[in-house]
Amino acid sequence: MGGRSGGTKTEKANLPAFAETGLQQALGTATDLSATGYVPYYGPDVASFSPLQDASFEGTDMMASAFGMPTSGGQSYLPEAKTMGGMTGYSSGEGFDAAVDELAKRRPGQASYLDSFLIDPMTGQAGSRTPGNQPVELEMQGQGRRGK
Repeated sequence: MGGRSGGTKTEKANLPAFAETGLQQALGTATDLSATGYVPYYGPDVASFSPLQDASFEGTDMMASAFGMPTSGGQSYLPEAKTMGGMTGYSSGEGFDAAVDELAKRRPGQASYLDSFLIDPMTGQAGSRTPGNQPVELEMQGQGRRGK
C-alpha cells in the first residue's frame, strides 16, 4: 500500500481587533437588552368610530325601530374609547395587564421564574437570572465591559 503521503494544511482566519471588539460589544448589548423583556404598547391599537359613524348607527337603530325590528338600544360591545396624543381609539394594554395578573394568580411559580430573567418594570431592579447576575463570568465580561 505504498504511495505518497498527503499533507494537511490548516488556515486560521483572524478578525481584526476592531471587528472583534465591535462584535463583543454588540453581543454584550444584546445580552443586556434581553433582560428588558416584552414592552407592551399602551397607546391606541385600533381607531374608534368617528362621530359620523356613531350617528349612522343611531340612524340605523331608529329606522329598525320604525319597522318593529330589534335595535341595539344604543348599547355597544366596545369599551369606551380613549384619547391619547390626539388619537382616539381602543388599547389592548389593560387586557395585557389583566393577562399578566391572571398568570401570576394561577401559576405564581412559573410567573416568578419568568420574571427572574427580566428587569422589574416598576423598580428597575434586575432579576436574579439577568445577565449581570450570572454566577459564572463570561470571557468577554472580564474585559472591562461591565467595569470589572
